[in-house]
Amino acid sequence: MMMAFFLSFKLLPSANADEVCLRIALPKMADQDRSAEQYRAAMAKAGLCVDTVWLPNKRMTDLLRRGEIDGVFSGVSDFRTSVGIPLVHGAVVGRPKGVLVTADKDVQKLSDLRNQEIGVWLGASWGLDKLSGYADIVTVPGGADMMMAMMRQGRLDGVLIDDHSLLLTGGIPAGYYAIEVESLTNYSWLRKEYEALLPQFNHGTDIFQAAREDLSETNS
Repeated sequence: MMMAFFLSFKLLPSANADEVCLRIALPKMADQDRSAEQYRAAMAKAGLCVDTVWLPNKRMTDLLRRGEIDGVFSGVSDFRTSVGIPLVHGAVVGRPKGVLVTADKDVQKLSDLRNQEIGVWLGASWGLDKLSGYADIVTVPGGADMMMAMMRQGRLDGVLIDDHSLLLTGGIPAGYYAIEVESLTNYSWLRKEYEALLPQFNHGTDIFQAAREDLSETNS
């Protein structure tokens, strides 16, 4: 009986009420395991305990609403609206371009689309906003990899995707081209109740970004 009590106590959050370990969702990166380790180390240098989890866009918003995660590494400027709960944004973590990728030479801008089936990453609200009123949208739950695979297989006529995700999936396929449709700004985000931790959170983000830039320069 005492052993069961001891084990159940060990599974509870830390008895130190002052110690908060934030649960932060990270997007897909080319080197996921190393990136997560670097991110946790950067946050530790900033004085924050952080647990990381890899999640697709839609799953991030669902878990934030339910309080199962406390923040995300990256979300576009209207992320707060799409999640629908009080959030605060931190540092800028990227300025990707939103692009339409297609092989159809008759399409030079979004208004040229006529019944083409266009893939949008499920949970990427900016893509749905850009195609507001367009009927032939296919929301893809599997993210960038699935969208690009479906397009290559001829199951989609094009995709709306950010240029960073496009790069991670191998870039523009042969025979296709990309049209820039929007400039995006990505921020880190925390639930409103952790707003007091934002300075440390931002500092940790800056350390992480600087470490990745140094690594990129070393490898180039």
